[in-house]
Amino acid sequence: PRALLSQSTKTMEVDGTEEICAEGGGEDEEDADDLGEVELGEFSLDIFDVIKSAQAQHGLRHGDYARYRLYCARRLHRLRKSLKFTHGKGRFVKRPLLPSVVRDARFLMLPLFCAERAWSYAMQLKRENTQQEPRPHYHLLSRLAKAAHWSAQLASLCAECGSKRTELEANAYASFMAGNMHLERENWAPALSAFKRCATISSELCRVSLADQAHLYREMVTEVEPSIRFCTYNLRRLGEEVEGAADDLGTPLGGAEELLSSEGGEGASDILLSKLEQVLQETQAKQAKDLNELELLGERVPIKNDKTRVAILRSRQLLLELGASLGEDGSGGVSQIGVADDAIMSLYDKLFVAFNDALDSARYDLRQASKDHTAKAGVAEAHLLKLQAALQWQKLHHTVRRTLLLVERHRLGDGSSGGGKSKRSSPEDLVRLYDSVITNLSEMMQLDGYKENEKLMGQVAARTACAKAYRCYYVAESYGSVEKWRESLALYNRAGRLMVDALQLHEEYQEREPSVDGADSGRGGSGEDEAALAQLEQLVEGAKARANAQAILGVLRGSSDVAEASATMGRIDLEGSAAPARLPLLQRLDHFTAADPEHIIAFPPMLATVPCKPLLFDIARNQIQFPDLSARLNKTKRTGGGWGSWFTGR
Repeated sequence: PRALLSQSTKTMEVDGTEEICAEGGGEDEEDADDLGEVELGEFSLDIFDVIKSAQAQHGLRHGDYARYRLYCARRLHRLRKSLKFTHGKGRFVKRPLLPSVVRDARFLMLPLFCAERAWSYAMQLKRENTQQEPRPHYHLLSRLAKAAHWSAQLASLCAECGSKRTELEANAYASFMAGNMHLERENWAPALSAFKRCATISSELCRVSLADQAHLYREMVTEVEPSIRFCTYNLRRLGEEVEGAADDLGTPLGGAEELLSSEGGEGASDILLSKLEQVLQETQAKQAKDLNELELLGERVPIKNDKTRVAILRSRQLLLELGASLGEDGSGGVSQIGVADDAIMSLYDKLFVAFNDALDSARYDLRQASKDHTAKAGVAEAHLLKLQAALQWQKLHHTVRRTLLLVERHRLGDGSSGGGKSKRSSPEDLVRLYDSVITNLSEMMQLDGYKENEKLMGQVAARTACAKAYRCYYVAESYGSVEKWRESLALYNRAGRLMVDALQLHEEYQEREPSVDGADSGRGGSGEDEAALAQLEQLVEGAKARANAQAILGVLRGSSDVAEASATMGRIDLEGSAAPARLPLLQRLDHFTAADPEHIIAFPPMLATVPCKPLLFDIARNQIQFPDLSARLNKTKRTGGGWGSWFTGR
């Protein structure tokens, strides 16, 4: 009977669901009846708020997907424990999450965090698989499919037992996960449909929600918008018609570069960014085939290395972005140099990387060509030397412009690095920057093929004279900061003479217009043109007047010895005694001193001496003579001992 009873109370699986036998059920039978009679209610769960908060607090703010995946696993374990919805004890027994089981909104978080765990694992594999190995990529696809499966299960649960808002959020979330899966598999049409559905639902929820929730839906729309544009771009490449597509992606190369440069990691997912990089490399490689030669100093130079072509195309694209960011005018100058910020500095860093890549490939070709001693190899070597000089010229030219942007930033008081308050830089910092400018310009004048060009050398000489004038001005400012006005005035006069020379050189060579990419240009932009020299003239005139005034005041006041003697005379009172120099006013009311600044009261207050508590020492006992009491002591008579007395002492 005991065996039959134990057999009747076992939990059995039938078609993937749990059934509890009725024989000997007791409390289990009552729980099963209650579970079957639970009415489906409308539970509310802010899905976007939950996942965005969890992602921001557990690693995704810094792109740490592994940390977020471990958090999702721990959160799932805690949820199953608190809801008593574990998969058996000891032996795994699957418990499907059915709408009839949902008795709390926390049940909806189970498929949500399962989807988040699978998605974060896929993103972790995406970050780690930099070599595009097939096995990690296959694992990545399976994790994205698992995330899409759990998000679809969440949407089906919310459709039956969730509120209307929760159901819409779940549908948008499921569409987002499905879109990521199709995007990684390069199924452009299903991915576009899923992303559009997510964007539509999020837009409508943003329109009808309050301000504290609307920003979450707005962020989701911003995140899926680049993916929609990328899918549209790929469908157009394949010749398929796309309904409602934007008109700003007409050309394949322009669309990919615009997506990558405009999004740049802000809102675009890692999956989209990796796809964009691959497409951009392919399109640049295709366009590089058309770049067969460059016109340098009136001569056509062939380019045979594909790496050199791609690097040159990348540098041209970055120069266009810099021109759009800085507002370049037709003369090649920068009209708003003061708007330099971290984004522009980042563009300059990318530009120098592109120049370095092109120079490395050109040097490699030059080494290979030097090993061949044929006549054809000699011509190729000459062309490569010209190409190397042109690339070096452009790199130095834009290095000078970047340094001048840093100079302007320092002059405007934004030279401090870090998140603290910005402070105006010292003149010595600006002198060091102008030293770097002069060094780069002198290197430009030593390049083969360019130093023979009189027009270019004149333009570079004008830029060098302008940089030297500014450097001399800031050296004078550094002398003025330590009150050496004579030296400062002499340097101001020299800066004025250098400025006149720079103006003459600019007037002589200003008629030359630079090319579009600046390859044959020696002219500078803002900070080294006629406007900068006019500004320097005003600064020098004002500084000279200020230095003259300070020098005259120094003569009137005398030297430091005279100033010290005057201060000593001011501290002498009528009685002939000298008052202390640093006493506060309240302590020297009967003395006349010329203290600057005037000290009214001593702060913190000075310490004053106070009488201490007396210490009493009992020394009288040392003088007391005690009486002799030896007479009262008992006198004992010593008797003889036995044989052992000599040993015991008795």
